[in-house]
Amino acid sequence: MKPPYRFDVLPKHPPRNDMAGDWAGLDKGTGYEFWGLRKYLPGDSWSRIDWKACARSGELHVREFLKDSAYNLMLLCDISRSMHFGNKFGLAKDLTVSLAHAALRSNNPCGLLLFADKVLTWIPPSAAPRQFHHIVSALQQAPSTKNRKTQLAPPLKLVMKRLSSCFGVIISDFHTDLSSLKSLMDAADQRFPAHEMVALHVLEDSEYHLTGVKDGLLTLQDMESGQQMALDLSGLQEFNTLLRLKRERTARALAGVGVDSAVLPTSATDIQARVNTLLARRLAARV
Repeated sequence: MKPPYRFDVLPKHPPRNDMAGDWAGLDKGTGYEFWGLRKYLPGDSWSRIDWKACARSGELHVREFLKDSAYNLMLLCDISRSMHFGNKFGLAKDLTVSLAHAALRSNNPCGLLLFADKVLTWIPPSAAPRQFHHIVSALQQAPSTKNRKTQLAPPLKLVMKRLSSCFGVIISDFHTDLSSLKSLMDAADQRFPAHEMVALHVLEDSEYHLTGVKDGLLTLQDMESGQQMALDLSGLQEFNTLLRLKRERTARALAGVGVDSAVLPTSATDIQARVNTLLARRLAARV
């Protein structure tokens, strides 16, 4: 499966892994693992000139190195019933596959956790060659769940228990109570949290901004609670205001525990740019 997006994944905080720096990625960069030689170009550092190669060839050559990589990427993907509304789960799969590919391509271990009201699938982080295939297969065979509720506590507790540190990405519609996050996260009150998390807030278009409906009554059903409500479309503007306020409350609740987030409507054409902007903004704020 070809990843639909190309992401630049880098954690904001220094990795705590004891083996940090011991992996060499597949991209050229500033690491210590020798990659090869190429001819000197204007702007290259003189410290990288290979004088023996120059003596043999009579031309200036510089040494290139593999970029070091050293973080565990843990992808926490919500597969609760509400995520199967519209194309939310389709977008979640594309995001998960693309993030996994970005990490594994740089030789960073990547794992996957599928959850609803409990953990349903757990693939521990690994940089093994077949890990990408394992992650794609798990997504394609994601167990159907009768559980309506989304609960963030079970997956977060498992990650904290199994991994001493990681860079985690939570992919969910966040139709759940976030008040308990404070007791689960170690990011809010630590300068360098062991478990650094970001959130990708996936929403169907009608959950983001309801349009294209005529006057009258529209029956809405919460796919997790099963509750129904009649929406008087004459108050559509107020309804969309409530949707916006709910998104803002979710973002504030996540930010309150040190989790930066980005809202991703399923029809957005700039998904890649939104995610990369989120990751780049965090790096710019690195302390």
